[in-house]
Amino acid sequence: MRRMPVALIALSCLFSASHVPVSAEPKQLLAWHCPVLTALRLVRKSPAPKTMNGPRFADDLILLRAHLSEGGEITAAETGGFSEGDFALRVACVVPGKAPGKARSWKAMIDNTSNPPALAAIPDKLRAEYAFTAINDGVATYHVSATGDDGDAQPVPGNPCKGPLSIEADVAFDVASGWLKSVKGTWKYKTFIGDTEIEFDYQLESVKTFADRAAMDKEIEKVIEGGLKAVDDSEKYWSHRADFASLAAYTYLHGGRAMTDAMTAEALSEIMKENVALPFVQMYHAGALALAIESKYIGDAERKLVAEGKSPSEFKRALTPADRDQMKKLVDWIESKVDDNQPGLLSYGQSPGQQVDLSNTQFAALALAAASRCGVDIPVGLVRDMGNAVAGFQQADGPDVWRVKGRKKSGKWEYERYTDKARGFSYHMSLGKPPQPGAPTGSMTGAGVCTMLLLLDIYESFDDDRRKLEMGGNEAKEWSRKLQESANCGMAWLQANYTVAWNPGVSFGDDNYYYYLYAFERVGAFAPTEFIGEHSWYEDGALALLLRQGANGGWGSFEDSCFALLFLSRATTPTRRVLTGK
Repeated sequence: MRRMPVALIALSCLFSASHVPVSAEPKQLLAWHCPVLTALRLVRKSPAPKTMNGPRFADDLILLRAHLSEGGEITAAETGGFSEGDFALRVACVVPGKAPGKARSWKAMIDNTSNPPALAAIPDKLRAEYAFTAINDGVATYHVSATGDDGDAQPVPGNPCKGPLSIEADVAFDVASGWLKSVKGTWKYKTFIGDTEIEFDYQLESVKTFADRAAMDKEIEKVIEGGLKAVDDSEKYWSHRADFASLAAYTYLHGGRAMTDAMTAEALSEIMKENVALPFVQMYHAGALALAIESKYIGDAERKLVAEGKSPSEFKRALTPADRDQMKKLVDWIESKVDDNQPGLLSYGQSPGQQVDLSNTQFAALALAAASRCGVDIPVGLVRDMGNAVAGFQQADGPDVWRVKGRKKSGKWEYERYTDKARGFSYHMSLGKPPQPGAPTGSMTGAGVCTMLLLLDIYESFDDDRRKLEMGGNEAKEWSRKLQESANCGMAWLQANYTVAWNPGVSFGDDNYYYYLYAFERVGAFAPTEFIGEHSWYEDGALALLLRQGANGGWGSFEDSCFALLFLSRATTPTRRVLTGK
């Protein structure tokens, strides 16, 4: 995996966790008066710098109007991830008010002292100054300066910004529409080999704006149709390969294609072919196959409930003998691939000795849940072991977060009665004693939350006799409590690190980005909830995907296009549970 300097990681933590306080006076000058369902995509026009250390230039920055307060502060870990553009855009947004016309200026302070990881890389405090400069042809421009210096602090290798830091930027807004048009300037800092200055230039590339949710949903329908055609064009990637064909079939069925559709029928035919030497290509194949088989039996009434964000009280799946036999085979295969030394955990399953990970284990859990809903027996003890073991991928501690419970009819937010520790999940854990989780990411935290809620749902679907076989009464109570607490704390981490513009916690914001959004969709279905914190995860994610759809209707690779479509079509079958508080 690509790695970034510690300084940049800490810098990103600052920009994600901090926001720019704005004084009430003097009154600011430009209103963000565009509709709430508005998203901007700004693209880097300046060349990438040729430096060993220093800020990374993101290729694009996503800004959502819904993530801006009335004061212009960005209210989520938004924009493009680890980049100087992240900071410039964050500062540039703080120019709201009524209308430009008079030369005004104001100041703000970015205080980093409450963010210890950032203090290792950048000054304790950054002073920001804003000044209105001109209005021409309906475009208002402002100049922004941000400086900081810890005095005697010296830059060292890996921490290029610990010394003096200075950012100068010119910001342009479209007065009529109320949105940002460009951010252009310089980023000056010291490295251990001397002073460095980098120019940056981000220009508005595209906009998606809708008057209301109904208008956005109509466009999403068209976007899904275009995306499915991109999957059609990717036939060479999934034809004659059962793991990719399973993902294609699952995507087609939830994207609205009928089983009689030619491409859907081809994918379904491919996934049922027997391969004695290698019955399942890998664990992802088993998971996608189980979901694809189940999708054939989901009726219109259930799909309507899911599209509305609701959970059916029961699932009806009348599998054919062939589908039931295939589902049983994949469950047996999953059981045979459980790690002997780490009960409940799975690897790719392609060869002995492969390291277990949360992503593969999650797909195994998805397969077990689909099989359970289809009436196929789950191996005794596997649900229990998986719940116990997946906890090892989660951080042991984290900051307290007041998790959002929902929104009242009045529009006010309702919070849980008690705080939860924001504890994220990682992809791997160390092999030490005891094992330690790695660094948490958004995609893996979503996977961890989903796995815990799925296992709880499977266990609660068992009858009394089966529950006794799985575990004893007292053990079951404590096991359920721990899994629920784990899910709650994972949700708290997602809330604290919320963004739909990049995958939080990764070295580059585009790493596993579409997989991360698909994880958000699963979390929303399993919780079930329409909000992560004070944000509508579906509306935000859909806007980001609409902005990033390619000219061919897809989102890059075949897998990424499928993940994007599964998000937009809200493909995940909800659990029968509700993510509760304490």
